[in-house]
Formats: sequence, C-alpha cells, structure tokens
Amino acid sequence: MKHLSASLLVLLAVGPLVARADVPPPGDRPNIVVFFSDDQGYGDLGCYGSKDLRTPNIDRMAAEGLRFKSWYSAAPVCSPSRAALLTGRSPQGAGVPGNVSSYPGKPGMPPEQITIAERLKPLGYATAAVGKWHLGSAPGAAPNDQGFGRFFGFFAGCVDNFSHTFYWDAPHFHDLRRDDREVYEDGTYLADIVTREALRFVDENRDGPFFLYVAYNLPHYPLQAPQRILKKFAHLPPSRAKYAATLAVVDESVGDVLARLDEHKLADRTLVVFLSDHGATAEARGDGPVGDNGPFRGRKFSLFEGGLRVPSIIRRPGVVPAGQVRDQVACTFDLAPTFLAAAGGSAEPGAFEGKALTEVILRDAPSPHASLAWSSAGQDAVREGRWKLVRNGRDDQNRPLSGPDALFLADLEADPGETKNLAADHPEIVERFTKIHADWAKSVAGPR
Repeated sequence: MKHLSASLLVLLAVGPLVARADVPPPGDRPNIVVFFSDDQGYGDLGCYGSKDLRTPNIDRMAAEGLRFKSWYSAAPVCSPSRAALLTGRSPQGAGVPGNVSSYPGKPGMPPEQITIAERLKPLGYATAAVGKWHLGSAPGAAPNDQGFGRFFGFFAGCVDNFSHTFYWDAPHFHDLRRDDREVYEDGTYLADIVTREALRFVDENRDGPFFLYVAYNLPHYPLQAPQRILKKFAHLPPSRAKYAATLAVVDESVGDVLARLDEHKLADRTLVVFLSDHGATAEARGDGPVGDNGPFRGRKFSLFEGGLRVPSIIRRPGVVPAGQVRDQVACTFDLAPTFLAAAGGSAEPGAFEGKALTEVILRDAPSPHASLAWSSAGQDAVREGRWKLVRNGRDDQNRPLSGPDALFLADLEADPGETKNLAADHPEIVERFTKIHADWAKSVAGPR
C-alpha cells in the first residue's frame, strides 16, 4: 500500500466521517458504479472458478481490483437484497423483509428510508438507476422518489427481455419506463437498453461525481439471450447454455461501461463494484438448478450458504489493491456506508447497520462484523467466526428441513457445504447464537 498517496487514501477515508464543511471538492470525490446481477451463483464467474462460462471483463475487474470469498447477501431473494444495498440496513431495518409486489402502484420500500443516492446527491453527485427496481412503484417508492435523478428500467421482479412484459402472473402488463413515463422499445433486447442508458449517463456526467446503479434482469429467468451469444455455448447442455449466454451478456455490458470509463479517462476516479443479489435458483421457470452455487448447500430462498454467499468484486485502479482476495466476512449492506465514506459524507448516528469496509479493502483489516444475522420467510440464521446456525433452513428444492436438522449448526471452516449438523454437539453455541439472533431481531423491529 505504499504507492497510495494521502490524497487517494482520503477518498476512502476511515474513522469518523467528516462533516459537510470538510467534504472533498467535486473533482476529488470518486464516481461510483454498481453492477448488480440477478439470481447468479457464487461459482458462475471465471475468477470464482467456473470452467464453462466466459466472463473476461468481470474477471479483468477482479485482476485489477479485489474479490471477496465470504461476501453475503442480506437476503436470499430479490427485493430485500436491493433494499439492503441501497439503504445500508438489513431488510428488516429497511422495511422490506420479503419480495414486494411487481404490480404497478403497489407499495415497496417505505418512503422514509434514506438511500445512498439520497445521501450522495447533497454532495454533488448525479444519480441514476438503470434496469431492475423491484422496490415498489407507489408514490414515494419509485426510483425518482428515492434519490435517483434518472431512471430507465422496470419496476417488476422480472420481465421478458424482448417485449418488456411481466407475464408470470395474471394480469400481464408492459413494464418499461423512463422516469415516470412508460416507453416502448418492443423487440429491443433489454440488456442492450440497460447498457445504452448506462453509457449515456456516463457520457453526460463524465465531469462527475456520479453514482450509477446498474441492475440487470439476468441471469434471472426468462433465460433469453441474442443468438450471436447463444451459439457460443452450443456445446453445453441446453439450459446451461442459456444460463451461460445470459451471463456473457452481463459480462459484455460490464465491459462496455468499463471501456467508456477508460475512454473518458475516469477509471482511476471511479469505484466500481460487481456483485450478485443472492444465490442461483432451482425454480422450474428458471430451467431448474442450472446456476452454480459453488461448494455451498442451498439455493435462492435458502439461508444456507448457497442462497446467501455471492461473488463480490471491487475495483479502483491506484486505490484498491490489484489482484487480491479477501476472506473477511462482509455483507451487501456494507456498501452504502463504504460509498458514503468514499465520498467524504456523514450520516446520522444509527443510520446504517452495515459497516464501511475501507480498512478491509485497503489494508486487509479484520471484518468489522462480530456476527451477522438473517431472517427470511420463517428461517433464521447467524454467522460468527467459523460457526453458522440455521433454523428452519430450506434445501436445494426450497423445502423446509425437518426433525433434528431444523436446527442446523455447521463449522464452515471444516464443512463449507454445511453437510454435517453439529447442533447436538455444541448446545452452548446454539444457545448463544439464539440469543444473538433474538437481540438482533429486537434491534431492527422498532420504528424507523
């Protein structure tokens, strides 16, 4: 880290956040870009060990930055994970404990929640969200109401990638919007629209600083990709080929945005993050278990590792160490406080449940979390150190475990796949973790 200058270090400052009067001038605040994939497995990138997928641009991000091995989603489903990313709070603390309705005009994340976009705007940041929202569309819940100066995308949990129609439940509806206006681009592939709008935002705000949130509809079902990409994976089984093609689309999009940052000479002024919202699904409408959750048990919807452990990569040339790996426990709700620290901003006491990861990123410091806790659809979990307790966990087919395994304690260092239940052997750990979870649940249950 000796190559980092004092001026660069202050852009990812640690310790007490500076007051508004002391924030760096606009030219010294980093741009921030977040790429958020959807239903992507832990093992589905080349840099995370995939042998059959092609993700050269995301792999380059990891080579030029660092990747986390023990990064957790705040939830094993879509809406809560997005609320956690944007607010820096657990899903329960953000008021989004489960998926919100996809239908127009339905409530979602409570309007009183403060997003990272709302915190960055007063610091001079231009803000945009492109792609999937899935946090409600009632007044106060839409992206433009939650701090984003620009939005182009869809409100639902997923849409057809060519017609931009939600058709998984009746009534079906078209869902593509520019800010508060419905727009039609029938036949245009959705990821191409997302990429186009992301590039346009970078072009128009290249003088910075800006915050760009790019949330893909992929590799979430429907597994659709252009033929020019699908044919590259013709050697794979059909469902895996479709999945591989959707991630290749994401990789191309990431590469296009990174290239535009290079073109404008913004790479070293931009903090870029890539991560998945949670683990890969086994749903039949997603072609079954075609995503690779690595060595981990469980899938989307589950609080076992396969539902929660996700790839996460952070890059900023000249600031974030290149080619390194972090095994510290971190969580998606850590991003908002990390971004605010990078921008030199401050937040009211208790604003975040997440922790700024600056020291972990820059100097390989220990995790700021003594423990992490989750609740989702009747399941509870706690991780502390090498141990993880899951209560009422769900198997790979989203079925609740029963009998003794309904209370499952695993030693993740010895058994990362959570195959051996040690709860009966360590009742003292079960008791302590049960109290940790109860205390956490009480702390996030009060009014916000």
